[in-house]
Amino acid sequence: MNLKTLTISIILGLGTAMSASAQVNFNYKDQSISLAQSPKTLAVYDLSVLDTLNALGVDAQLVPAASFSGDLNRYQQEKYIKAGTLFEPDTSVLQKSKPDLIIVGGRSASKADSLKAIAPILNLSPDTSNYLEDLKARTMTLANAYSKQKIAQEKLERVSQLQAELKKKTKGKSALMLFAVGENFMPHAENDRFGFVYDLAGFKSVLEPSEKSDAPRPTAGSPEALQAAANVKRLEKAVAQNPDYIIVLDRGAVNTQKYTAQDNILKHPALKNAKALQDKKVIYVNADAWYITGAGLNNTAFMLKEIMDAL
Repeated sequence: MNLKTLTISIILGLGTAMSASAQVNFNYKDQSISLAQSPKTLAVYDLSVLDTLNALGVDAQLVPAASFSGDLNRYQQEKYIKAGTLFEPDTSVLQKSKPDLIIVGGRSASKADSLKAIAPILNLSPDTSNYLEDLKARTMTLANAYSKQKIAQEKLERVSQLQAELKKKTKGKSALMLFAVGENFMPHAENDRFGFVYDLAGFKSVLEPSEKSDAPRPTAGSPEALQAAANVKRLEKAVAQNPDYIIVLDRGAVNTQKYTAQDNILKHPALKNAKALQDKKVIYVNADAWYITGAGLNNTAFMLKEIMDAL
């Protein structure tokens, strides 16, 4: 082999190696997606994912039409293409925009199969039954694809520090998590939608864990939701155990900031005489953060600090 041929071979070999190194992989649970490079056009239909990307300094180009709050408010700008809703991605807009990757989760997860013909689909639905470990897994899945490992590790360490600080304050303390819809207050135990708060914050639940279920959540405020959750006897039994704290998520304040639970709890027959209410140990959490954004990287730090500040 002459020098010219050898040089060409080396160049071709380097080009192949560089091409292989540019490949990015998304691995989460049983999903494995390989792309030639980090997605340049990214569609995201889960606000916890948007929150994590925002924490990492990564932009999505296509997002649902939603009421973005806090740090995600910039997605209201027209430069971000609105392609459907959190529940219903707009396939015509997606087909026109040709995203390199579509990320679904939570509310949009059921639409994954209908989008596969448009682009690779990654389902990053949060698993709040294993909150912090799952947050780390979802965060690093995104961080590895965009070479954001350093900032991801720093922010994950901050979340772990906040949790440790909070658990020092909640050690030996009990709590009751309530989801308020109008005048109805629904107790959430471990394995219920917002039952993750006990393990995340370090509280002892005064409720027995609910059975785990993969069934779709009933619509908030529907007869099914109210009948399943507004069990007066269950609520009375929980209150009788005198939880040190009551945590309230007011569904009516989502996107409106109109909190009515503070007044309604004073009239509720099972709650108005609760010791935690008399002791002024009721924590009313930010409705948008807990109900809409959920288990994102920055938002988790916000939720932990919110409870810590309220104690």
